[in-house]
Amino acid sequence: MQLEQYVEYDAFIFDMDGTLIDSMGQHQKAWVYALNKFNIPFTAQQMLAMSGKPTEQTVEILAEQANIQDLDVALISETKEQRYHQLVNQEVQVTPLIKVFEHYLGEKLMAVGTGASQQQAEMLLNKLGIAEQLQAIVGADLVARHKPAPDTFLKCAELMQVAPQRCLVFEDADAGIAAAQAAGMAYVDVRELWPANYFVEPL
Repeated sequence: MQLEQYVEYDAFIFDMDGTLIDSMGQHQKAWVYALNKFNIPFTAQQMLAMSGKPTEQTVEILAEQANIQDLDVALISETKEQRYHQLVNQEVQVTPLIKVFEHYLGEKLMAVGTGASQQQAEMLLNKLGIAEQLQAIVGADLVARHKPAPDTFLKCAELMQVAPQRCLVFEDADAGIAAAQAAGMAYVDVRELWPANYFVEPL
């Protein structure tokens, strides 16, 4: 990873799960648990396509694709999130991107813009000891429109008081990259930096 190639930007915005935090394995296990419990069919390809979307939106899309009606979306989402919290509290690790974070700490403004809830994002980032080093944390419940809409990243730029074109986004999902493009921001697809590990094995 060539760290100096990012020097021209004023601010960095990191997606969280799968980008800054290696928590995708726990997400996968939690999804499998919740969807199987409520008999909602899914494939690895479907889950990959929805990577980065909020939990309730993912449940709604899966239900629509399976032509399932009258689901308690909130209950299914809560079941998934509770299971995820159980798993991630056992162990949470950073990805290789932490080297970028550490290298530019104190030199660049930094934020996290995630499809996770604000509470979940703050909990995980505090657990890693990096929440206080960020200038902004923007969870899904702080914006009206989620990725691939640009709202999450634009909110990060607003809170950091940096022009969008001076921001560099680090992302691991197509929806997030589309959001960065829509925000007028440069981006790094971290899937090109290390192997992806989210729903890549047969389920």
